[in-house]
Amino acid sequence: MNAGRGRMPRSTASFLCAACFIAAASTPARAALAAQDPSRTATIYVHGFELTGADRHGVFGDDIQSAVAESVAALGGATTAISASGPLPANVVAGTTYYGDQAPSYYSAADRAALDRITAEWGGGVPRYAFIVARHAQRILERSGARQLSFVSGSFGSLVVRWLIEKNVCGLAGDGRIARWLSVEGVVAGNWVASNQNLVQILSTVLPEPIDVRHMDYGWIEANLHAPRTEGACPYYAGILLGQVASTDDGGPGTPLRDAMLYDHEYQPNDGVQGLRDACFQTMAREACYAGMPPTHALFQTQHLGIQTERAAWAEAVTFLTATHRVTVTMTGARVTNLHERVLPFWSQAPAEVLFEARVFSPAVAARWGISGPVSAQVKEGAAIPLELYARAGDAKSFRHVLFDDMVLPEETQLTLDLHAVEVDYDPRYGVFETVQPPYYDDMGGGTLVVSTREPGSYRFAAGDWSCTVEVAVFDYPASAPVRVADLPAGPVDGGALEITPNPSRSGVKIVAPVAGRGAEGTATLEVMDISGRIVRRLPGAVRDGFAWDGRDQSGHPLKTGVYFYRLTTPQRTWLGRSAILR
Repeated sequence: MNAGRGRMPRSTASFLCAACFIAAASTPARAALAAQDPSRTATIYVHGFELTGADRHGVFGDDIQSAVAESVAALGGATTAISASGPLPANVVAGTTYYGDQAPSYYSAADRAALDRITAEWGGGVPRYAFIVARHAQRILERSGARQLSFVSGSFGSLVVRWLIEKNVCGLAGDGRIARWLSVEGVVAGNWVASNQNLVQILSTVLPEPIDVRHMDYGWIEANLHAPRTEGACPYYAGILLGQVASTDDGGPGTPLRDAMLYDHEYQPNDGVQGLRDACFQTMAREACYAGMPPTHALFQTQHLGIQTERAAWAEAVTFLTATHRVTVTMTGARVTNLHERVLPFWSQAPAEVLFEARVFSPAVAARWGISGPVSAQVKEGAAIPLELYARAGDAKSFRHVLFDDMVLPEETQLTLDLHAVEVDYDPRYGVFETVQPPYYDDMGGGTLVVSTREPGSYRFAAGDWSCTVEVAVFDYPASAPVRVADLPAGPVDGGALEITPNPSRSGVKIVAPVAGRGAEGTATLEVMDISGRIVRRLPGAVRDGFAWDGRDQSGHPLKTGVYFYRLTTPQRTWLGRSAILR
């Protein structure tokens, strides 16, 4: 055994799946959550970083031509805002740019003043871009009549959307207007290069450091968004279905990012620009999980810009934006019968270092769109597969490797898994140096396994020198038309939205109903509910006087961080609202 051998940390997908069904089983949130109606949901594409974008002249916040938006619209049978004539449909797909120095025509004096204040406070960058994207999103909602909107963000655009949500920019997250967020190769938790000061200094000798690069620094994110930066903890996420897509083709030996990470002993799977661990939330606080579930997760073996032409990736995006059925496929253990290592009486290369590869294919995607590529792929070239060590032939190990965790089309009845195993003899990314002569991997055999997407189940697979067990879990999100706030107990709602201040708050809130006409007089009852729909506090009072809630339950105990919903009722009228408590 080579002393330089090391083990890769568990992948993001493996970690999240371990908590996935524990959280779902321990919370009643599924039944109480608001459903989302894709036919009444607009989609906004938020582009990534451009080196000179911060200094660009021109109009920001207008509709723009976007190849990504056009791809999503074409596969989803929708219309793009830039190509629409007349009123926009409710499921329109739009793109905008946050770069530029001229406000669009729909900006009011108040909009301009607000943007000027943000720019003065932060110097521009992410907070400025988030306001621009949020105002464009509001404009799309107004023009289309959509009830909600979903974001698809690429690269640096994901950091912009994260700020937009966690800071509740323009009230979009707090008002329940965001249905879904799909981050594609996103700078969700920062960027490794932007956080490596030696590299930043070298690059700045060629071109001055843009503010965008400073905002991708790990330290800036932890200081201004959340620490730890890799945790999704904002309670606004509890009302948003999150999905994460990443790529793992690092370009091979000689590629700058790969080599720099190896040199600094900080290698992580990457797409040549963005590291996998920075492209995804590594953990999700329970109060931030929609329906008690972590974000969906898909991997593609392509490079950072290559995903734009990866048709299977955009099929995955449209499926995520429109479907309600989620399938998680997990390899729960494997047995190896041949180590593919030299084992002599006085010397041995054991243990064997084994990678279990998986490519997942969707028959429904192939039938609907003619796209035959994998909708998720974990292969040795991407180095995102956890390394398993086997000391003896015949050994069996238990583990949990997530092979697929995503939405599937309504007509999908099965997934096809292409499973292979290899024993590693040389791969610096895994710290394995047993040879310098190819082949660097020993083939242990592989084959195909077909699993059902309709119901949970367990499967056994065997090929060549190994065998494994695979587990399938399914989850259905609410599928009916959405409401403005959580799916509260039924009742006539004709009073409009409650005014709740401050929102978010750290303790109590003032709750006021817009009073006019019938129902404004007499006594009323305010009910406060948590994310599961459980009533935690009832307060009697008068509508005209408003209500003060101190953030405590009926027994006087402070309630934890999270989103809370309000229903104010009189015999004639009902008002609804929601806000977040941040402890």
